[in-house]
Amino acid sequence: MPDCRILKAREKEDFLRALAFVLPHEKTCCALTRRILDRENGVYLIVHGGSMEQPVVDGVFFFRDDDILLPCLSGTRGCALKALAAFLEGKKLFCISALEGELAKVRGILSRLPKPPKICESRRYYFMEHRDRDAARRAIERLTGGIRIQVAGKADEAALLPLHFAYMREEVLIKGRKLNEEFERGQLREALGSQVIVTAVSGTETTESSAEPRVVAKAGTNAIASKVMQLGGVYTVQEERGRGLATALTAFLAESAAQKGMATVLFVGKENPAAIAAYKRAGFVDSGKEYTIEYYD
Repeated sequence: MPDCRILKAREKEDFLRALAFVLPHEKTCCALTRRILDRENGVYLIVHGGSMEQPVVDGVFFFRDDDILLPCLSGTRGCALKALAAFLEGKKLFCISALEGELAKVRGILSRLPKPPKICESRRYYFMEHRDRDAARRAIERLTGGIRIQVAGKADEAALLPLHFAYMREEVLIKGRKLNEEFERGQLREALGSQVIVTAVSGTETTESSAEPRVVAKAGTNAIASKVMQLGGVYTVQEERGRGLATALTAFLAESAAQKGMATVLFVGKENPAAIAAYKRAGFVDSGKEYTIEYYD
């Protein structure tokens, strides 16, 4: 069996090889695909054989110290996992995000390291794909009570910030840790410039109410690859839940993507039946794949 080695993507050809390997798995590796397309620092290839100019790719991943590890290891051979284990030894891991099967491979090699990293939290999700455009259109049409869907821009940062903080505290923040509001403010600002964020606004000019317009729900993309949009950051303020706002917003995004010839995916917590039902009403279906995010001390 040939020895595998880790190659950091630096040149255009490196990123093209990484992209060719990942594209067949774009739906489940959307965030990784985006980083390859952007030629970000932190993209690595696991390769073997061939010449230095034409190696055979066995896997691709994104990693920066104390950052997220995004592996795409479909069909990976044993020597590739051995090379990945050697690469990760001594590295500080914060988070691994991948399909359960991919993450299980990484979990296995980490457990055999001299000083295996300690998992502090593991979250399991259903991986869902949008497949019903009629359901999406119906979900949007069902909006009532003067609610309007609006595409957010940089000018909406202040209105979105309370929802973003609440979402991070309820859905993302690791137990026992405090939200870094200044960092998250920067994350939201960046997302408003690079992602698609939509809001549900109440008290609009279409109602007779004199109340000021108010953002009561949000949803957006957290990765836009070549032919796939991955959704995330879905949040509705407590007093407005049960009105179909999350359903309508995700349906709006999925329909917008479909009009551009793009697929839409998301992952939803296995212990969140309300969200699962909401996404099903928007036209999403369970793909039968499980997604996992693990956080490390």
